[in-house]
Amino acid sequence: MITHKGTQFIKTERLLLRKIMPDDAEMVYKWMSDSEVLKYEDWEPHNNVDFTRGYISYITGEYKSLQTYLWGIQLGEELIGHILGGSVLAYYLRKNCWSKGYATEAVKAVINYMFAEIGMDRIEAKHSVNNIASGKVLKKAGMIYKGHVKEFYYCNSEWQDCDFYAFTKEQYLCSK
Repeated sequence: MITHKGTQFIKTERLLLRKIMPDDAEMVYKWMSDSEVLKYEDWEPHNNVDFTRGYISYITGEYKSLQTYLWGIQLGEELIGHILGGSVLAYYLRKNCWSKGYATEAVKAVINYMFAEIGMDRIEAKHSVNNIASGKVLKKAGMIYKGHVKEFYYCNSEWQDCDFYAFTKEQYLCSK
């Protein structure tokens, strides 16, 4: 049974997952304005910090719903990315934080929260096949490859092929 609790604090070994707040705009802008971070997205990077403030204003409004699961990924005193939970995962990290295990650590924590605290039955994620690092994150987090879809979404003037991953609560519990 699903019991929505919304975005709550999650502490991991190195990270704090927490709500993104208006005062975080400068930090959020660091990755949301980086075309390399957003290379495989179907939307444009933020072109100024005021746009990021508007984005955060939208997010803070969404936090009123207990069905919203969106965390800032905090390392020390700084936000280094964010992760969306729920039945579909997505995550973004500043470039200087890539290949350090932070995304995997955050994804594992959100998967655990969604299954153990919320009662989700299944979680899924996708990534462009060109974004090999994102696929590695999903595999390290224990998600199971489900298939490949050609030309799944349009991004950066071209169609992207995607690999899909999923994990049921039963598979998650058996893997522990």
